[in-house]
Amino acid sequence: MHEFKPISKKTISQEIVEQVLSLIRTNSFKPGDKLPSEKDLCRAFNVGISSVREAMKILKTTGLIRAANKGKVILAAESTDRPVLMLDDDGTNIHEVFEARKLIEIELSALAAMRATSEDIKKMKQILAEMTNLQSATIAGDISFHRALVNSVHNSVFGDIYNSITGLLFQHFKYYSFIFDDGRHTEDYTKEIVEDHLRILTAIESGDCESAKQAMREHLDNAERKLLASLEAKVRKMDPIPSGFQVKS
Repeated sequence: MHEFKPISKKTISQEIVEQVLSLIRTNSFKPGDKLPSEKDLCRAFNVGISSVREAMKILKTTGLIRAANKGKVILAAESTDRPVLMLDDDGTNIHEVFEARKLIEIELSALAAMRATSEDIKKMKQILAEMTNLQSATIAGDISFHRALVNSVHNSVFGDIYNSITGLLFQHFKYYSFIFDDGRHTEDYTKEIVEDHLRILTAIESGDCESAKQAMREHLDNAERKLLASLEAKVRKMDPIPSGFQVKS
C-alpha cells in the first residue's frame, strides 16, 4: 500500500502533485501502474474532491498520467517509446532543459507560422482565453499552449520530443511555486504569460516566421530568467540549504 501523507498546507493541489511525483521518482509508482481512485485519494490526503481533480488535471496536462478505464494510470513506457525522464534538483539542469526547449521551440514557431490551420489557431486562442490567475490553471495553460503550438506543425516526431521535455521540466512542479508568492504576483505572472503567448500567436496567425521565432525566444528567455531568479532567492533563505540544491555566487 502506498503511503500518502495528509495535506496541511494551503497549496493543496501542488502538495498532491509533489507527493505523486515523489512516488514516481522512487519507483513506488511505475509506468502502467494505476493511481488510487479519486475517492481513495481524498481519504489518503484528507482533502476535498476538487483539489484531487485539480492535481490530476495538472499531472495529465504534463503528460505524466493518462486517463484509463476506471481511473488514471501512470504514463506507460509504450505510450512514448521511452522511459519518463527525471530532472535533478538544481538550477543548472533547469537551464539545460530551457536550452533544449529554445533549440526546438524557436524553430517550431516558424514552422507553425507556415503550417498552422485555422483550427490550430482557434485551439491556441481558446487555451489563452481559459487561463486564469489560479496558479495551477496558469501552469496547465502554459503547457497546453506550447503543446498545441507543437501539434500545429503536424509532425508527430516533434510531439514525442516535446512530451519528453515537458515531462522533464514539470515533474519538478514545486519550482513553479517559487514564482507564486502571493495573489498579486500570480496575477502579474499570468498576465505576462498570456501577453507573451499572444505575441507568438499573432505572428503565427499572420504567417510571419521571423517574428514568431523572436517572440518565442523572448518568452522562453523571460520564463527561464524568472524561474531561476525566484528559485535562487528562495533557496538562499533556506537554513540549512537542502541537499540537492545548488546556488551559484
